[in-house]
This record gives sequence, C-alpha cells and structure tokens, in this order.
Amino acid sequence: MRRSIRFLRRFIIFFLLSVFMLLVIINAPWFFVNSKTTIEDYSSWMSETLDEETLIIEVKMLGAHDAFSHEIDISSPVDEESADSLMTGFIGRLIKGFSIRQSKTQVVCAQEQLTSGIRYLDMRLSYNEKEETYYTTHNYFSSKLEEVLSEITSFLSDNPGEFIVLDIQHVYGVDYNSADDFEEVYEYFEDSGILEYAITNDQQLLEITYGDITESKTKAGIIILSKFDTSNQYFFDYETNVRSNWANEDEFDKIISFLEDEKLSIMTSSYYGEFRVMQAVATMEMSFTGIMRSFETWSLLGRAREFNKYLLEYEGLEGLLDVMPILMIDFSTDYKIIDDYMELIISAN
Repeated sequence: MRRSIRFLRRFIIFFLLSVFMLLVIINAPWFFVNSKTTIEDYSSWMSETLDEETLIIEVKMLGAHDAFSHEIDISSPVDEESADSLMTGFIGRLIKGFSIRQSKTQVVCAQEQLTSGIRYLDMRLSYNEKEETYYTTHNYFSSKLEEVLSEITSFLSDNPGEFIVLDIQHVYGVDYNSADDFEEVYEYFEDSGILEYAITNDQQLLEITYGDITESKTKAGIIILSKFDTSNQYFFDYETNVRSNWANEDEFDKIISFLEDEKLSIMTSSYYGEFRVMQAVATMEMSFTGIMRSFETWSLLGRAREFNKYLLEYEGLEGLLDVMPILMIDFSTDYKIIDDYMELIISAN
C-alpha cells in the first residue's frame, strides 16, 4: 500500500513537472531572429527608377504586412478589441509567449522599413484606454500612432521623389460610419504634418501618374486608404481603391495556388483601376497540424523567412507581380531576402 502511494505521488510530481516544462516551452518569448537588414540604402529607389508617366497603380513595390508590430514583446498589453479570445484572460496569460510569437510580423520601425525600400504599409490601429492614445496593434499593442506618423512624415520630408501607400487596414473598436470616430483618428494625421504630402481623392487612382504624385520628383507623396465612410479629401475609400485578398493558409503550395487563382481572376476582370495587392503571407492554422508546424518554425517571423525564400524561388513570381504589383510580405526587411526582393522590384519597374 505504501509503495503504491509513493508511486502515485511520484507520478503526480512527474506529471506536474512535465506540464510545467511544456508550458515553459510554449510560453518562451524568444524569436531567434534579429533586426539585421540590408546595408544598402533604398531611400530613393523610386526617383532613380520610375518614369514620370507610369501610373501609380502599376508601380511594383514591396509591402509590409502588419507593418507596425515590431515593438510587440512579452511586456506588451493584449489588445482586447483585436485579439482572439484565447489571448485574453487567464488562458491568454498562460500562453502569452506563444501568442506574441504568432503576432509579431516585422522587426524594425517605419523609418528603417522605408529606408530598406518598403513603400506599402499595412496599418492596424486600436485605442489604448490606459495610455489614452491610439496605438498600432496586432493582438497586442505595439507603437504609438503619433510616433509612427512622425517617422513616416520625416521620411517623406527627406526623400522627394518617393511615394508611400498607407493602408489603414483596421481601426478596431470604432464605427466606420461615425463622424466622431473618424475625427478622433484624423486629428493624429492632421497634427503629424503628414497631410502636407497626401494626395487628395478628387481624382481617380487610375489617372494619377508617378510624376503627378511627386510633382515631377520634386516632392514626396502619400496615398492614405481607409474604411471610414467620410468625404474627407485626404482619405481614399478602401473598398473601391484596393483589391487585396488573403489566402488564410499555412502550406506554401496552397498559398501559391491561391495567388495564381487570384491572378487569373484579376486578368479576367473588367476593372483594373485599383491598387492590386499580392498578400504573400503564411498564416498559422488553428489545427493540430498547424500548431505543430508553428513549433517547427517557432515564430511567425521564422515561418515568414521560409516562405519568403520559397516565393523567391517560384518561377511564376514575376508573372504574379505583373498582375499584382504590390508584393506584401511578413518579415519584409530580413537581411537574407530583402536585397533579392528589391532587385526584383527595381528590375520589374
């Protein structure tokens, strides 16, 4: 009897220790990638490459998916407006290390991304009640909006002849039909000075050339896209000016297959007057296979590094880029691929 009790006690201790060690591994917040990027300076690649007559919707460019998530770490507060319910409460705290590894998609700030050649920025916003200000977000709060806009404005000021597409993909917790909600967000843009470079929406995208947006390479420009229902001249309507479809897949061959189907759909479409985005991103599947695969690559950044290499080697990439000129990826400034992607972008233009 005593022997059975001792065995049971040891088994329970062993089980609890095993569970504890498993949780430690799952919750480890390390990414095993660094912020090293190219030593090349692509700050002026547009002014050095593009013809003034080129339509802006036909300019090939590299985009950053969830562009402003670089400050997410183990200390970042969860954004309950955007995060999955599993990431909140007790369970959320228990698996936070795992969750942040699947939420951080970029490793450097806006200024460094732009210097590395990125020109399409995917922005997600949410209001941080504790800080009483808007932050960029991807499940967790990352950077203050005012700081991000300041970096972008600084780049525009320093680099005439360049233009940026800023896609305000989501503003969580707002009513897109509310004038008050829009005004609250708009004030950040107005105060930053970025609107000095913003193209107004009194003309259609398919009419705007590179020479128009940069005033013949004498000034930088920015197109701001949003889902707010507003007549404000500086904000282009997202629904009518962007085509950006998402595979929502983790397996590389399925993502490529989706992109090829999207290319065919666009080619047979009667309308071409919008920005056309190639969402070349891998998404963790919430299945046993998907979760196990996430451990193989450890983080979304690790998975992105593998897929970005895979995509570069795909023989049909240039064909995809011809139809979907904006190539949006995770871990966009990775030193292992950024120069190869920028060489492709520049030569394709």
